[in-house]
Amino acid sequence: MDIAYSRNKAREIETRIRGKIAAMGVCRVADVVGVHQSQVSRWQTGDNVVSKAAKLLAAIGFDEPDNSLVIQGEGTAEIAKMLTEMLGFIREPKGTA
Repeated sequence: MDIAYSRNKAREIETRIRGKIAAMGVCRVADVVGVHQSQVSRWQTGDNVVSKAAKLLAAIGFDEPDNSLVIQGEGTAEIAKMLTEMLGFIREPKGTA
């Protein structure tokens, strides 16, 4: 991931987090998280946890679409085998390659 893109994405995520905190209100966020409201204020200023969290989320691509598929439970092997067989029928469009 490009560093400039990651930096811009982190700013975007940080802005969204701060906006949601403002919309909910510091007191409500603190209640939901289970901390004193002064802690939420510190996260936004002194400790700057919000900024660090936004950078982490941008770095790991948290806000990007996830193209993975997780199959759990009984029949996992059978489902995986069927999907593999179906993928065998998918071909590149003509004129590419």
